[in-house]
Amino acid sequence: MATTGILDTAQLLDTSKVGAEAAKSLEKTWNEAKSQPDDKKREVLAQLEQRRIALRQALMDRARPIVAELAKKKGLEVVLEKGAVVWSTGEDLTKEVIAKVDAGGPLKS
Repeated sequence: MATTGILDTAQLLDTSKVGAEAAKSLEKTWNEAKSQPDDKKREVLAQLEQRRIALRQALMDRARPIVAELAKKKGLEVVLEKGAVVWSTGEDLTKEVIAKVDAGGPLKS
């Protein structure tokens, strides 16, 4: 049994339903602001960046206890970010975490 788990947080953020919906919401707001004067666009862009940070934090806050639960259930001692791992025989938890994160419904920022 593997004692190390792997989580691809980029995949979690980009391909989870809730992550994709959050990104679409931000993109929609930006597209609506593109026709505005430059000062208004800068203001909207700053607001979107704050919202993006909050949504990302909300997604990761939702994922952390799920990762901990899965790790304990599987007897894992550590879960590493995929980008920090060169090679591993550890178990990839990404798909399971995405499914459980998505089951929680839309993110609230």
